[in-house]
Amino acid sequence: MSARAPRAIGFDFDHTLGLDHGLERRALYELASSLGSPLGDDDATRAWIEGLLGEFRTGALSMDAMMARFSEHFALGDVDADLWRSTCFSLVDESATPIAGARELLATLRERNVPFAILTNGWSPLQQRKIARALGDGAVETILVSDRLGATKPERAAFDALAAAFDCAPADVWYVGDSPLADVGGAIAAGMCAVWFDWEGLVYPDDVPPPTLRIGALRELEELVENAVDP
Repeated sequence: MSARAPRAIGFDFDHTLGLDHGLERRALYELASSLGSPLGDDDATRAWIEGLLGEFRTGALSMDAMMARFSEHFALGDVDADLWRSTCFSLVDESATPIAGARELLATLRERNVPFAILTNGWSPLQQRKIARALGDGAVETILVSDRLGATKPERAAFDALAAAFDCAPADVWYVGDSPLADVGGAIAAGMCAVWFDWEGLVYPDDVPPPTLRIGALRELEELVENAVDP
């Protein structure tokens, strides 16, 4: 499928340009252990924690509410959310790594004068710290994080904020991400060219609009941009 040349490109971060190797989950485990109540690594415990983090990441729970539920569930007492926040920060340097080809792709876009930015769900300043660690300090000038925007992908307002940051029409923006719902579905609904980064070989769901373009590696995006800009 072809697409019009992009005036700008937006990226998801987690599982698109970088990985954090379960940083937030690990921080909960480390926090519980530091309080003298280590958690089991069984499937049920991991599933419960992932469910809790999922509610937090989508904005259904505030950080304080998430930590209150976590503390109650594991009988940890009254645990301040700042303890978890600081534990997350302490894990960034060892956890945040780039996806293969991410740094090279951004360098190529800079050389070609194609503006780019990151639109990511998550919380500040953790996302900024992860991005800086994985991609390099100052590698991405514009970083839009859902907690600061007050909108979480796939909400239209999040993608509208990205188009506004580029000062161009949504139809002139390519958005690249790994999530069919949050990234592809959100970008399509906002009128953008949606590029599905299918590097994990997932089955695309039937109930989400299909992507405009699909790539399996970031180097493929360089080729698509080159062909679109210089047909």
